[in-house]
Amino acid sequence: MDGARIAAAVRQIVDETGRREPRAGRNVLMLAWLEGELDGLPPNPGDFDIISAAVPLDRLTGEREEGDACRKVFLALYFRTKRFVQSLMPIADEGSPLFRMLTTSATKRHPVHRVSTSGPDSELMADLFAAAAVTYVERRDGWEQVVEALGVAITALVSPVVPEEGPKGADEVLAVILQDIAARPESASLAELARRYSYSTTYLSELIHERCGMTFTELVTKQRMERAAMLLRATSLPVREVARQVGYAGTSNFYRAFRAQFGCGPAEWREAERN
Repeated sequence: MDGARIAAAVRQIVDETGRREPRAGRNVLMLAWLEGELDGLPPNPGDFDIISAAVPLDRLTGEREEGDACRKVFLALYFRTKRFVQSLMPIADEGSPLFRMLTTSATKRHPVHRVSTSGPDSELMADLFAAAAVTYVERRDGWEQVVEALGVAITALVSPVVPEEGPKGADEVLAVILQDIAARPESASLAELARRYSYSTTYLSELIHERCGMTFTELVTKQRMERAAMLLRATSLPVREVARQVGYAGTSNFYRAFRAQFGCGPAEWREAERN
């Protein structure tokens, strides 16, 4: 990527951060400041997870410049925690460093970890943050999704060197499981979740009922209907395809479940939402 383009993007974010006028997206925020200008990360502006890096400006741009080129620039990406965890859960294998990071985020335990990457990983990290900065500033169509995808790549890159920390109790594990169900309700299975989190199916079923006030089946159905409502609102997919994407082979059971939750059929609900 063109070094001048990267430098312009980074300096614009630095300027916006200094003026305390960041241009946040719906789910993404990016701040930047030069070394020595702030004592540490700015206060978290809401329900966000933060990924940050300190990189010499000339490494980001790939070019030597006058003035601040050799100073480190701190880049901080803020993502909506729930959305970010749900986007990563489907690709995280249990026991992997990425999975362990997600359990910390999902249970709202956010210890500050300073990790070091070296060699190719360090260069790749700088490239990913540079791409995020340019995408964030230029704001072409779909820019938030691109920045989120770059955040996923950054998280996966650093996860092997983040100190291990897993859930400590049943409530914390349950919080992770609920995120897992929300991430993929169309294929959620009590047996698979019990295996993934090292519980018996009986204990997990009872835990969900006790803490959530509904059975596992009721919980999954609720999540499926919420996903279906999102698809009906945001896309023009036929109702049959929406049903398939949320885990129903046919439409009869889907119609019944949707009406039970929303009080009307999916086509009627979509029409009301559009009007």
